[in-house]
Amino acid sequence: MTPGTKRGKQGFGPADQLYQPLTTEEDRQRTNVHYEQPPEFFYRITGGEWNVYSCNLWDRAQNDTESQEAKLDRLAELMGLRAGQRILDIGCGWAGPLSYLCKTYDVRGVGLTLSPRQKAAAEARIARHGVDAKIVESHWRDFDDAEGFDVVYTDEVQAHFSDFAGYYRKAHTLLKSGGRMLNKELHFTHPKYSQVDRLIDFVNKIFGSTGNYRTLGEDLGFLGGVDFEVRQIVQIPIEHYRRTTDRWLANMYQHRDELTSLVGTEHYRRFRTYLKLVRRVFDTSTMTLDVIVSHKIG
Repeated sequence: MTPGTKRGKQGFGPADQLYQPLTTEEDRQRTNVHYEQPPEFFYRITGGEWNVYSCNLWDRAQNDTESQEAKLDRLAELMGLRAGQRILDIGCGWAGPLSYLCKTYDVRGVGLTLSPRQKAAAEARIARHGVDAKIVESHWRDFDDAEGFDVVYTDEVQAHFSDFAGYYRKAHTLLKSGGRMLNKELHFTHPKYSQVDRLIDFVNKIFGSTGNYRTLGEDLGFLGGVDFEVRQIVQIPIEHYRRTTDRWLANMYQHRDELTSLVGTEHYRRFRTYLKLVRRVFDTSTMTLDVIVSHKIG
């Protein structure tokens, strides 16, 4: 702790709170605290063909791949994907979702990541599937494109942006006239849940202290300041996240020896603790999981 820094009753000071205003370089460094790990570590945890690192759908799915494809098909439906369109995946991870969407719906894609390791793994996956996509190592603030996109989307990435309004303005410039923006994200059910306690502090530090979770109302308020029309809000039952997290925990246990050899015992232990804490949150009424679909005006 920096000398003179004041801390609250639970020992959390200003630097520990959510909604930290970060420069682009600070954002890159903090984000990579989480993601600059061997891709195989995340592959074993997420499982399946596409290694989707977000909530999947389990209505009829029997395994990881089926649950991942069910979720991606639902997002594609909400995006209104058609053959020949061009899509931008901001926070594309290891390009599982982007590869699946390009392959299944005959679209062209671009993915943004801040992690060199993710970029290399994503490019290898794209080559393996032979899809029309490319990966750019760039912050969304710095990314420029002359052609324009039919769809810009995030899947549980936006909560790690420190500037919601700035992101919406950027997405607006990247979309073609009438283009569609989709954001799938967790939201607090009340602003009081953003108060930092031991659980939030632990989870936030796992992600390099980039947490910016808000309520759905706050999110829509930022969106209302930019020229987008909100066309649809779809709430995904949190039960799907409970099942997804249970699968990740089971995968961690199944592959514990390999995972420990990849990242060490301490990182394995902290990551498993993080997933258990997140799983506990999903047994409460603290958060909802929402998909916001908006259209660019003009």
